[in-house]
Amino acid sequence: MTLIIDVSAEIETKLETAAQKSGISKNELARIILEEKLSNGEKKRLPDNSRIVAVDLPVRDRSRERAWLEKNCDEYDGLYVALDGDKLIAQGTGFKEVSMKVCELGVKDALITLVEGRNRPLFISGGVW
Repeated sequence: MTLIIDVSAEIETKLETAAQKSGISKNELARIILEEKLSNGEKKRLPDNSRIVAVDLPVRDRSRERAWLEKNCDEYDGLYVALDGDKLIAQGTGFKEVSMKVCELGVKDALITLVEGRNRPLFISGGVW
């Protein structure tokens, strides 16, 4: 699992200082703190391969993709589409098919989603009525 945590500059500084005092990376210290907080006093550890793989990643604005989907949802109902901003770059009946087209085109960070038209009935799963 990959976990991205956004913390204030003050908390990050405290984390860096404490990690340096302990002789470990701030990522390792963050993992240890999470283990201790989530263990409820038990001596459980997260798997040793747990690690933070990225920090300070930008959050991509997907407003153009959302606007495209709102405008075109009925036309592409039931299809998977790949969008780069407000540009349709691939479409198809399966996720794998569309993702392969995106890879062939070399587009990084495309949004691939299943389009549901406005008139499609809502899907409700599970439970006993």
